[in-house]
Amino acid sequence: MDKVVGVELSHRFAPISVRERLALNTEQTKTAIQELKKSFKEVFIISTCNRLSIYAFGKSHNPILEYFDTFGNYRQYLSILPDSEIAIKNLFSTAAGLESQAIGEHQIIGQIRDALDLGREEKTIGPVLDELIRQSIHTGKKVRQETNIGKFSASLATVGFELIHNHGIKLEDSTFLIIGTGNMANLVTTVLDRSSIKKLYVASHDDERANQMAEEWNGEAVNMQNMHQALSEANIIVGGTQGEINLLHEETMAESKCPRANFALEAGDKKLFIDFGVPRNFNPDLKNHNNIALYDLDDIKKITYDGLLKRYNEIPQARQIVNEEVTWFATWLKNRKVAPVIEAYWNNLEEIRDEEIKWLLPKLGNIDEHQKEVLMRFTHRLLRKISNPTIDGIKNIAQNLHEQENPINTAKHILDVDNVDIFVPKKKIIVGTRGSKLALTQTNWIVEQLKNLQPDYEFETKIIRTSGDDGDISVVGAFTSALQRTMLAGEIDIAIHSYKDIPTEEVNGLRVIPVTERKDARDVFISKSGQSFKEIAAGSIIGTGSLRRSTQLKQLRPDLNYEFIQGNVDSRIHQMETGKYDAIILAATGLQKMNMIDVATEIFDLETVVPAVGQAILGIELIDKEGYIYDLVKKLRHEPTKHAADAERAFLIALGGGCNLPIAAYATVDDDNIDITGVFANEDGSIFTKNNITGNVADRKALAQELAMQLKAEVETKKEQLANVTIK
Repeated sequence: MDKVVGVELSHRFAPISVRERLALNTEQTKTAIQELKKSFKEVFIISTCNRLSIYAFGKSHNPILEYFDTFGNYRQYLSILPDSEIAIKNLFSTAAGLESQAIGEHQIIGQIRDALDLGREEKTIGPVLDELIRQSIHTGKKVRQETNIGKFSASLATVGFELIHNHGIKLEDSTFLIIGTGNMANLVTTVLDRSSIKKLYVASHDDERANQMAEEWNGEAVNMQNMHQALSEANIIVGGTQGEINLLHEETMAESKCPRANFALEAGDKKLFIDFGVPRNFNPDLKNHNNIALYDLDDIKKITYDGLLKRYNEIPQARQIVNEEVTWFATWLKNRKVAPVIEAYWNNLEEIRDEEIKWLLPKLGNIDEHQKEVLMRFTHRLLRKISNPTIDGIKNIAQNLHEQENPINTAKHILDVDNVDIFVPKKKIIVGTRGSKLALTQTNWIVEQLKNLQPDYEFETKIIRTSGDDGDISVVGAFTSALQRTMLAGEIDIAIHSYKDIPTEEVNGLRVIPVTERKDARDVFISKSGQSFKEIAAGSIIGTGSLRRSTQLKQLRPDLNYEFIQGNVDSRIHQMETGKYDAIILAATGLQKMNMIDVATEIFDLETVVPAVGQAILGIELIDKEGYIYDLVKKLRHEPTKHAADAERAFLIALGGGCNLPIAAYATVDDDNIDITGVFANEDGSIFTKNNITGNVADRKALAQELAMQLKAEVETKKEQLANVTIK
């Protein structure tokens, strides 16, 4: 079934160095939407300095991901919008200014309108996206009208003006060089509205446009290829063109013989560069020169934080408006599915009315045109009042097209419009998931497998926020309990979990099926320096959220400091790059699913670091009863993986389940044989045991329990020996 889908690269997850590589100018955007039109009924693209967002109406977001792959491996930076409600909410939030660097800024509405105009021009916009985009613009305006989110100015123009002011530059004594005439118009207008300046130069790829704007602003136009004189005069240079200008962008400034570059090294006066361009207009190495201050979009993002605090108070009300508009559009989208039935029904009524009017008019005698018009208006009103309950009923059915007996087909028959063909899914399955990029990646993959097995079903993804997402991982089931409660409440049908996150205590009324073949269960070492685990210097700080990992690694490198770290994959890598950690440990499978395995410095073998129970296994949780959902889900079950999961879970339970001690287990199945490796230790790792056991797979749970009891006994024995030595 067709739905609204999308993929977005934005400032939220991608630094400017990545965004500028994927920035599209107008011609590139036209080429892209025409290419994507081959895979979708409708498609449009928002391309700005802070985002590249692609929305489409079709069956899956995968063709958009494949398009992004043509730029290289950037999936780790992408936000996936796999289902209508998620995609609609993202676009409406964007239009409302909730996803902007400067919360509540107005410019994004114009950029969305430009994307709509371009899509219409290229004929890639159809009725669904046309309504979606127009409604998003309406939502953006409504948020700004009904809240104060846009009243505390934080536009790029204002930020630029404040940068100038904060540097103590006297505008009346300053010469400006403005490169680009599009978005820069807002900055120039802001400056000129507030103060007079000494001189203004305007440069553009479009000479005619540069001359026009220079005349409007009482400045002087200069040619893009001959700007060194203006550069040397200017105190303030602002770049805002998306075209390549090679301005101070030589790879090695010191070796450049280009006068446009060398002036920066020789100029005596302080100069302020503000770079709004994507790609960046100025060489970032300019920041290394004492007489130059350079700010790019990522710098501006940091600067604007304090100035945006006032707007944050308006966010809850803004989100409420967005949610209301999302609900309205989701209803409209569902109603649209039955629009052909309603149209055909109304046409039938009008044909009956016209036939009866033909019978009536001769019997009324000599009536004038005005009387005929009144009669037609009366019959139209009558038809409306008679048909409204029926049409409303059809619309209500549209909100749930998955009734067991397909009532829409009954409605078609009752209304005598059986010739209208619409897709009615046999069943609908609502899939619950966490909202992290890794969780969504796993869920989308599972949903694609289920679709392949049952293409006549509709799958809707619903994001559920858990306590683990809010940073509280101390509670049992931090990443699962919220999903389980939602399922028991009947709001979702299945939930996708990383099997290692599922508590050992079963939830009454639910069952978990380990599914799909196990992926790479190894752990990886990522170091800031690029050194391996053996090479990294003694005393280095290693970040890990797992006692299991730190305890095993202490056996190899007790000279390292192992400290707690939490957060998703992106967050932990960012903490390492910007914080106190010299290296971190992560699961290989998460990085592989997000196409980020290339960031790994080293991958540990399974003998060196035994993985967590259930690591690299996915589980589908569902209501514990037979039925079409269970029948479908169990088709994904991979028996060897299930047997391995059973054994590892039995090992964990035998050692106390969720106790706060280092526990690891890894089982492999070969035909009828199973091999289980287990690790158990005290909390600080000073008493450490490790062993394995083999046997028949049918005895997997008993074997796992035997191994657990053996390791537990060894730990107790070592504790007693240590206690005796201490007493002596």
